[in-house]
This record gives sequence, structure tokens and C-alpha cells, in this order.
Amino acid sequence: MTIAPIRISLLGLGRAGGFHLESIRALPDAVLVQVHDADAQRASQVAEEHGARVASGPDEATGATDVDAVVVATPTATHFAYVEAALAAGKPVLSEKPLGTSLEQIDRCFELSAAREAPLLVAFQRRFDPSFSAVAEAVRAGTLGRLQFIRSVSRDSPVPSLEYLRTSRGIFHDCVVHDFDLVCHVAGAPPEQVFAYGASLLPEIAALDDVDNVVVSLRFPSGLLASIDVSRQGPHGYDQRLEVCGTDGMLEAENRPQNTVVFSGAEGSTRAPIDYSFPTRYFDAYRAEFACFLSCVRGEASVPITHRDVRLNHRIAEAAELSAREGRPIDLGE
Repeated sequence: MTIAPIRISLLGLGRAGGFHLESIRALPDAVLVQVHDADAQRASQVAEEHGARVASGPDEATGATDVDAVVVATPTATHFAYVEAALAAGKPVLSEKPLGTSLEQIDRCFELSAAREAPLLVAFQRRFDPSFSAVAEAVRAGTLGRLQFIRSVSRDSPVPSLEYLRTSRGIFHDCVVHDFDLVCHVAGAPPEQVFAYGASLLPEIAALDDVDNVVVSLRFPSGLLASIDVSRQGPHGYDQRLEVCGTDGMLEAENRPQNTVVFSGAEGSTRAPIDYSFPTRYFDAYRAEFACFLSCVRGEASVPITHRDVRLNHRIAEAAELSAREGRPIDLGE
């Protein structure tokens, strides 16, 4: 039996919207019927390529009757308004993070999702990465015994544009929040205390009153400790690693090279560099994330990233930001 494709309205055609557009192109059970973007020329071009239309405005973008689901990939500050409008119209939503700028906005969205029985998936794509998800599954299976230490490493490449960084809500909510989500997902519990250091080594980012290098320590009630170190600048490529240690062993998710060819000569060996940036590093993750969303829309699966998860990520990011500013550990209950 042929299953009718899910009809998608895509809001935002920038870098995040581009990844979702690739998923829609590749997945047979999704079809783009509508686009909305501040760049009218870009919106018209994408609509023409896909036999879709350009939404006449925000109301049509989020509530058109011939749309089954809405994808929000617009600039950070607009997420809440678009998500709220789409959910109020009863549309399932896949939204880029952050969902909102406060716990009240996050709660409002999930309350609407429950009331309208419309799934809401916030795009923490690392959960869907094959290597990271394999580590999480192995931990759940008890492979490592009692967890002792988790380490997450992230190096951005290239340095994001100043235009993007000005509206990104800062490194903790924009970048490190992915590490918070992954570490807590693997740990299976929230931390009780957060301690963060931040440094501004790039003058253009310091001018935005933001930091570009951070180290965060998390302490969990079980005694588990975690460290996260993140930099906006990875001259060697898009560096993403995860290490989990337990009483029975250690699991590592390493960087993947662009290919597996190794050249060996008189001066030593060389191998291919790692992925340059996140579109290629997380290609599989973005595709799996979108496929998961379609399953949630059809009622075939429950949303794996819950209200509690999104709330927790926001609270940890807020605590880390406060810790870095005040130079002290922050109890998550503050």
C-alpha cells in the first residue's frame, strides 16, 4: 500500500533550512508544498525547484490547510512565535533550537503540543548521529558498568559569521547546548551542579560580549562527572568527540576522516583530514532526525526529545552562562 507523503511547510532557507531541504528531497515520504523566507528571491527559487509555493505571510506559513507539518529553521529570535502559531493551528513541528528564550516559552510550546496532539521535535541532531547513538545504546545496555566520567569535545569549523553570532544567543545556548543534551542523554540523568569558564580569544567575538572558548564541568548525583570543552575555532576541521568511562570499560566516538586512505612513506604516514564542517559531519544525523519526525507525525513513534529534555538543556545553558560570568559553581536548583 502506498503511503501519502507528509506535506511540509519549510520556514527559513538559510543553513539549517538547507539541511532540512536536502532531507525532504531524499525522503520519499515527504514533499515540500510551501516555503517562507525573508529572502523573497531565494524563496521563489526553492519553490519553483520543488513545485511548491511561497507562503503569503506568517499565518499561511504556519497554518495552511494543505500542510501536514511545519519545519522552523528561521533566525533564533523568531523560533518561538512561529512554533507557537503552528502548534496553535494543530500542525506538528520540527524546530531548530533554541525553542524559546525562557522556560515559560518552552513550556507554552509543549503545552500547546499536548493540547493539540501535535508532535513537537526540537532539533538536537547529535542524538541521531550513528556513532553517538551507538554509545548511548551501549551505556543503556550496561556495557560500561557504573558510569564514572563523560567527556565531550567540540571544535567549530569554520568560525560562524558575525551576522549569525549577533543573534545566536551566545555560545552556551547556541553551541554548547548540544553537548549538554548529548552528555545528559548518555548519563540518563540531569546534573546537580555546573561550573564553567569562558575566554574570548577572537576579538570580533569579544566585541559581541560573548566567549569563543569554554570549559564546563558537570556533577551528577550518582557521583558521575562530566567535562565539556568547546571552541568556536577548529583550524584542523570540525572536531566532535565523545568519551564515556565506566567501571567495566570505556567507549569512544572518534572523528571520522573524509576517507580511510593512509599514505605511508619515509617521513611517516598521513591520512585524510576530518570533516571540514557540520553539514558533512552530521549528514546522516540530519537525515535520521527528519525521518524520525515523519514517523512522529504519522503516530508511528513517540518524540524522543521530550519537554523535560528541552527544559533541562535550557536550564543548564543558563547555569553555565551564569557560572562563567560570576566565576562560581551553580547548583541547578538555583
